[in-house]
Amino acid sequence: MLYRVTAIGMLLANAVVAHPADAAETNTARTLSERCIACHDADGPAPLRFDSIEAILRHRQLMRLLVDDATMPPAGPETPLPTLAAAHAAPRALTAAERDALLVALASPDAARAAFGSLAAVPTKSVSTATYITALGRWTVPAAGGMRIRSFSAEVPPDAPRRVRGWRLVTVADPARAPVRFISIAPDPDRLSRILDETGSGAESMGDIGLVPSGALGALSRTAPEFRLPEGYAFDLPRGDLVLEATVEPIGRDAELRPSIEPIATDSDDGRSVEAIAARIIPLLIAAGERCERVVHLPIANDTRLVGVVAKGGVFLRGYTVEVISDDGCRTSIARERDFRMNLAAPLVFRDPPLITAGSVVEVRFDLDNTSANPLQPFDPPRPIVAGLPPDGEDAAIVLLVSPGR
Repeated sequence: MLYRVTAIGMLLANAVVAHPADAAETNTARTLSERCIACHDADGPAPLRFDSIEAILRHRQLMRLLVDDATMPPAGPETPLPTLAAAHAAPRALTAAERDALLVALASPDAARAAFGSLAAVPTKSVSTATYITALGRWTVPAAGGMRIRSFSAEVPPDAPRRVRGWRLVTVADPARAPVRFISIAPDPDRLSRILDETGSGAESMGDIGLVPSGALGALSRTAPEFRLPEGYAFDLPRGDLVLEATVEPIGRDAELRPSIEPIATDSDDGRSVEAIAARIIPLLIAAGERCERVVHLPIANDTRLVGVVAKGGVFLRGYTVEVISDDGCRTSIARERDFRMNLAAPLVFRDPPLITAGSVVEVRFDLDNTSANPLQPFDPPRPIVAGLPPDGEDAAIVLLVSPGR
């Protein structure tokens, strides 16, 4: 969705040429189009649409409040070095100038019409007829309660490709009313996870299969409903099952959950296979009232390309950093997230996967917050947290998607 050409983009381009005096208004409209409409259009996961002047006027005051307190757009993960820019998780955070310009444009109906009057609603896309991989079981998400993790087995159909470039999330007709916030994918060729699913409604568990981390085949979220590896890289898709580990939240009414994904076929030159290694905190224990940093080191024995980063965690994971320490002690910052929220998480995929040389160490730092100051803290007063499922436990992991060799 981040790369599609829409009617909005064409209108904005025409406005730049036709009305150079209106550059400030045009730039503000472009900010809205690039930072907000990927989620707030007909196909987006957000509950409100901002892709037409009529919609903006209807929700103008709410939009202004969310922009003013920096709630929206969510910052998302960062890649500090320009050469490591992420292909499918472009930064959404606003600069101070962009935020001020949006606040001015949303200050009154007349200002909004002047800034966004050229926007036209983008029509809903037609439904794809591609091969889907769908959970075997179904589960009803209760109308109330906290975040849950549910793992489902999904059989790989015979006509599915053996190698895939990535995935698309297959949503319900109204994606804003779907409870799915994040889906990580793991291979299960021996169908081991079906043992957990005796009732046919999934299992309240994490989808790691043996030593294979959930997220080994990528991840999808409400803010990143497509996951695509860079050119030249592919996942090997085994026959058997996949595990779809879904993070869900209530939406105010009971809702049926049955995750479904669509594989993205590879090109003929996507010859490099992608594997996964995971950084986990073992054992994990966060005392009541504690904000702490935990560090995990992953030695790299052979030359490796870092293709992507999938971050997973509950309400107590507030941020993370990933750095590479070379054998001479030099540090290179790869990725960081300062305000991690699972319901708005977006995996990182690198356009040009950086090389990690043999003998280096990948250092992952977890920022864990179990204090009352944590805006997502579910307990008052805070209570001790151990490894497990939310809301009483924490599942913090950073999955690195790598390809061996130079």
